[in-house]
Amino acid sequence: MGRRKETITYPSGTFSTSMSSGNASGMGLDFASQDGDAESQQQQHYRPRVSYYMREQAGNFHYGKQHPMKPHRLTLTNHLVLNYGLHKYMDVFEPRRATEEEIREFHAQDYIEFLKRVTPENQDTMASCFAEFNIGDDCPIFDGMWDFSQIYSGASIEAARKLVSGSTDIAVNWMGGLHHAKKYEPIVFCYVNYIVLAILQLLIYYQRILYVDIDIQHGDGV
Repeated sequence: MGRRKETITYPSGTFSTSMSSGNASGMGLDFASQDGDAESQQQQHYRPRVSYYMREQAGNFHYGKQHPMKPHRLTLTNHLVLNYGLHKYMDVFEPRRATEEEIREFHAQDYIEFLKRVTPENQDTMASCFAEFNIGDDCPIFDGMWDFSQIYSGASIEAARKLVSGSTDIAVNWMGGLHHAKKYEPIVFCYVNYIVLAILQLLIYYQRILYVDIDIQHGDGV
């Protein structure tokens, strides 16, 4: 059974792989540093600087008993990160909330004012605005709606700034996934489009941004 070696080059360095040919069970991946030859000693592992953004309270919001969107999944995801020890390999940040001015870079002022003012307690008095702002079963009014939007948006804004400053190679915001919100209204659970806000930060420094969305639903707000 032979072995072939491939060298993979990244901006931050290279590593080589040794692949066993033959049946699938004999296939393995060996880092070059495990070999004793001079070539492997000269090669570097790719060690990206990874930043991870999470605010524990993001999982405490609740869209309603019958609603399929459950922010508690953010808490479960964060617990997996911690229990697997992944945080030891990342720079962990508790990001600030996005400011109204930052959110206004994409969203309309009257829509922002609505998000800030409406609550479950006063929604009956503001029901005349619901059709205009697409409020309904998919996008209900719930406690802390504006706070939740600020929290997850602030994380990606900070992540984008960290990337352009060159102080991280990969930035992770598991509070995301809310890619439907339009300039004037929420769509499919999404009230503030944090992806657009992050891309706007990147466009200050880069001419073009590649946005890859792997959700089963199209990120039509982006």
